[in-house]
Amino acid sequence: MPKKISHSDIIGQQGINIIEEIVLEMGFLWYPSGGVEAGIDGVIEIRDSETGEVTNCIIQVQSKARQKTQLQAETETSFEYRCDERDIDYWLQGNAPVILIIIKISTKEAFWVSTKDYFRDLKRRQSKKVLFDKVRDRFDVGARLSLMHLAIPRNSGLYLAPRPKQEKLYSNLLRVSRLAEHLYTAYTITEDESKAYSILQKIGRDLGQEWLLKENFVLSFHNLREPPWTEICDPGTIEEHDVEEWSLSSRLERQQEFVWLLNKALREKVKIDLSFDPKKKCYYFKPTADKSARQYDYRSLAKKTHRDVFQRYLKKNSEEVAYYRHSAFQGQFLRIESNWFLEITPTYFFSRDGYTRDKFEQEKLSGIKRLEKNSAVFGQLVMWAEYLSTPAQGELFTPIYQFLEFDRLEEFEIDVGINDSIWLGTEDKETTEILEDNLNDLPLFRLKNEN
Repeated sequence: MPKKISHSDIIGQQGINIIEEIVLEMGFLWYPSGGVEAGIDGVIEIRDSETGEVTNCIIQVQSKARQKTQLQAETETSFEYRCDERDIDYWLQGNAPVILIIIKISTKEAFWVSTKDYFRDLKRRQSKKVLFDKVRDRFDVGARLSLMHLAIPRNSGLYLAPRPKQEKLYSNLLRVSRLAEHLYTAYTITEDESKAYSILQKIGRDLGQEWLLKENFVLSFHNLREPPWTEICDPGTIEEHDVEEWSLSSRLERQQEFVWLLNKALREKVKIDLSFDPKKKCYYFKPTADKSARQYDYRSLAKKTHRDVFQRYLKKNSEEVAYYRHSAFQGQFLRIESNWFLEITPTYFFSRDGYTRDKFEQEKLSGIKRLEKNSAVFGQLVMWAEYLSTPAQGELFTPIYQFLEFDRLEEFEIDVGINDSIWLGTEDKETTEILEDNLNDLPLFRLKNEN
């Protein structure tokens, strides 16, 4: 009779090959049993991928490969595997940790469980069934840390550094790329502060509100030597200053004055599209003329997309408007060393008519914050960054705002990263699919104000 190798032997070896590939990708070593074995198909030895040092800390592996596209009692999130009682007894009596790995050959997916930990529960041992979670129990590079904890004795004192992984991190700080070159100061002609303020307000309606009045002293981005500013300013007291005298000043008073001017400039820059709510201190998209929904088109980190920035919500079982939701952000200017940044915190503004704040706004805001995930918040952040750093949509001939320009969100490259498969396992299926589409789209890092 000719020698034969069964189809099941081929499937078993295919499973072993998949395990070996994953183990080597982890930076560990794989030793197949070969020859006669009683239920252990190979051994994983933990290795320090940084130094190359091997540890003699091992995990025994029992492999079960399946060619069927559907595993036992398989759903979208789980499946079952019934173990042989003799295998369970054999796994539990030894002194080395043993893991059971189920391999789905058709998709090259693998799932694992520590048998000694799992069958410590008497009810599980009596049932002989293992219930696998397809996310939590996936055997891939993301299982590396768990295998190390399983293999290395707690009192050994052995420490293995995490594998290096370069990560790009995004902050919520939008860099200021250009400021006005000069600041102007002057004293007003009148010592009546309320009268001076009224005249300046009238001038500012047409020319801009980028000025500050303290008693009868005016500080402005506008050239006070030019009309109509000369109507209120004493010409003999007008002075021109380099903007750095305020922007880089170590004096607290000047820092506060400069931040005040920056906020005034920001409001002027966005006034075509956005309103400012002084109580909530947030900028929000204005309603459309007919109160219809408005979309804002922008480019995320990976592709072109859009967001509904103003839309109405109807009362239940009615055509009557309950409230309007506006995309919004809170902005705070920070100086870090010699650079200025706008710290952007995405939020929402709720109105009852497109203008007046809804009295139940806080409850609606709390509800939406509970529902939104990191990806949604970061999407808003990217949208606001693009809005503030590009010309208004549909306004090709609108001149570039002269006193304040933004560049981009600050991003950083670091040599230590987070293994995405570990934290993705804690998210629901819908969120996981969104995040896997662009894993770098997360705000993982935020600078502190170093002033």
